[in-house]
Formats: sequence, C-alpha cells, structure tokens
Amino acid sequence: MYESIIWVSFAVSFFGMIFFSRYRTPVYLLAALPVTLTALLLVHQMPIAMPSSIDPLVPVLRDNFWLTIHVLTITLSYAAFALAMGFGHILLFRYARNPSGARADAPMHFWLYRVLQLGVLLLASGTILGGVWANYSWGRFWGWDPKETWALIALLCYILTLHGRLAGWWTQFGLVVASVVCFLAVLMAWYGVNFVLGKGLHSYGFGIGGETYVAAFVIVDLLFVAFAIWRYRMSKRAVIVAGDVVPG
Repeated sequence: MYESIIWVSFAVSFFGMIFFSRYRTPVYLLAALPVTLTALLLVHQMPIAMPSSIDPLVPVLRDNFWLTIHVLTITLSYAAFALAMGFGHILLFRYARNPSGARADAPMHFWLYRVLQLGVLLLASGTILGGVWANYSWGRFWGWDPKETWALIALLCYILTLHGRLAGWWTQFGLVVASVVCFLAVLMAWYGVNFVLGKGLHSYGFGIGGETYVAAFVIVDLLFVAFAIWRYRMSKRAVIVAGDVVPG
C-alpha cells in the first residue's frame, strides 16, 4: 500500500502536467496538487498501516513482466481517477459558490471528461491484463475474487458515467458529481478490499489500520457533494421562478 500510494501520487502530478501541456490550463495542476499532497501526508502519518519497509515478494508476484504490466496499469488508472476526483471537487466548489457561472463553463466539463476517458481506458486494460495474469498464476481468467469484483464495479461505474453523459441521461453537473462519487468505488477496490474485507487471493496486499481516516473522508466528501447538489437545485429553481415572474 505504501509503495502504491507513492506511485499514484507521482502519477497524479504527472498526468496533471501532461494535460496541462495539452490544454494549457492550470486547473489540472490545481487539481493534482491537493490530491498528491494529501496522499503523501497519509503515508507519512500512518507508518503502522502503511509501513515503508521493503519485504520479500510472495511467489505469485515474482513474475516481473506481469507485475509491471498489470499493477502499473491499474494504479495509473487510480491516478487518473484521483486527478478527476480533484478536478470534480474544484467544479463542485464552483457550483456551490456560483451555480450559474459553473454551469456555463463548458470547457471545464470537457477537460474533466477527457481525464475520465483516460482512467476508463487504463482500468479496462489493467483489469483484462489482470485476468491474463490470473490465468497464468492461478489457472483461471476470472474467479469473482473480491479484488476482481470491485475492480469491475469501479470500471462499470465510470463507464456508466461516460455513457450516461454521452447519451444525455444526465447533465454536465451529473458528470461532475459522478467524478467524485465514483472514486469511492476505486477507494473500495484499492483500500477497502485489502484493509476492510481482508478476503480473497490478493492476500499479499492485506493490512490493518486507517479506517477512521477513510471513513471521515468519505462522510465529509459526501456531505460536500450533497451541499453542492442542494445549491445546484436551488439555483435551477430560482431560474424557473424568475422565468415565470418575468414576462417573456
């Protein structure tokens, strides 16, 4: 867990710089900075739950090719989704502060959509590669192991998010909310399976501790999302009422 968070922290900043160089907007760097900083502070403040010591690899992990291809692809997808989550928080803050202004900023929603696309591509590739490695190591491509199941749930959540926006099932605001809420599925696949469930064939990643931090983050984040949704709906209601009062 320690090494994966260090790697994801680097990848979040790396993706932020890549998208910044592509679209020339500093909002990617603004989204990446607090995510990277928070992750690095966590691994520094939780040495018991996330020890930095290097232990010998278990036999199933001693295939360097699959270890590199599968694990790095999966964790890179976590980084992309973490960047999207940071981006989503910036937009939610704007919606909570000035809903009409945030709603009119189409480029911001397009930039968020691009990050989500990258994350889906990486997570889908990593999940398929994980199945190939599982067939090589355990003799089956898919076995509904908790880690596999939650990886699939996270992938389906983000696919539904992108498809729903493309199909017009929800507005740009729905995409912003989903970029934050869907990260909870990633958090469950990344942390919850190893530290809360503690079951399955991925036992080499199991650990204990940190539940209070994660639970507090989830509760505060959901409250923030709920507040932004309330502000957005109140803004829409005010626009409708104003339209009914003012002729034409």
